[in-house]
Amino acid sequence: MKKITFVCSGNTCRSPMAEALYRAYLKKNRIDGIEVASAGVSAFSGDTATPEAITVCGERGVDLTYHRSRRLNFEDLNTTDLFVCMTSSHADVLHGLGKMNTVTLGVPDPYCRGIEAYRACADLIEKGFEALTTALLEMPEICVMGENDIAEVARLEKECFSSPWSEKQLEEELSNPTARFFVLKLGGKVLGYIGANNIANEVYITNIAVFPEYRKKGYGEKLLSRLCYICTAEGADFITLEVRKSNQNAIKLYEKCGFEKVGERKNFYSDPTEDAYIYTLQ
Repeated sequence: MKKITFVCSGNTCRSPMAEALYRAYLKKNRIDGIEVASAGVSAFSGDTATPEAITVCGERGVDLTYHRSRRLNFEDLNTTDLFVCMTSSHADVLHGLGKMNTVTLGVPDPYCRGIEAYRACADLIEKGFEALTTALLEMPEICVMGENDIAEVARLEKECFSSPWSEKQLEEELSNPTARFFVLKLGGKVLGYIGANNIANEVYITNIAVFPEYRKKGYGEKLLSRLCYICTAEGADFITLEVRKSNQNAIKLYEKCGFEKVGERKNFYSDPTEDAYIYTLQ
């Protein structure tokens, strides 16, 4: 399941229109597997859509009377595959939060500008639907690791680690109630994966890896953010991991996602022998 979130300022005009119209577009074209949401970067919760937005959607056969505004939240930031921003200022807010998976439609605010301004906004929004759908469907998605993923994940382990997990070890995690293992896939192909164990609300990340040809695309952050969101939603007290002192790329990723260095383990790694930093997210 892919998730798209339309973003504007107050979530009463542009983004709710986009959400409702895009739902109708997906239904008309029989496109499944896409979750649609909208939010505002400075919204008050519970406001209805403006009368003009309701009218314009109604003219296009779409009901918007159900809508209630809401502010962009933690869940949106960690479960959305593609943020569709009405203007660059909304994209700037997301970029400031470390979220680069954005596109900008360039739709001006129609508030207090009359019904024709709303109709023009709807036209601009709908014009982008085909391209947005293509982009979204071409993006990888995160799934729970399954039996059919084991061979590829084991190959990834061998390619990335000096002491890789075996297929048997990975298979055992499928029936482990504490295991939280996820794969990032595109068209059925595994691009990367992450694994952790949630033991009494204490989460220990054991593995995170992306195939070399798919690195520097934000996929490691995508996997880590999703795992942290899921474990936080489960009530985790903390999430922790070890990392080689020399692995600066991984350290930068962990720090970007809010992890802090809390200790060291001497000679923790072998082949070659190296100390480990302990990083924890409270």
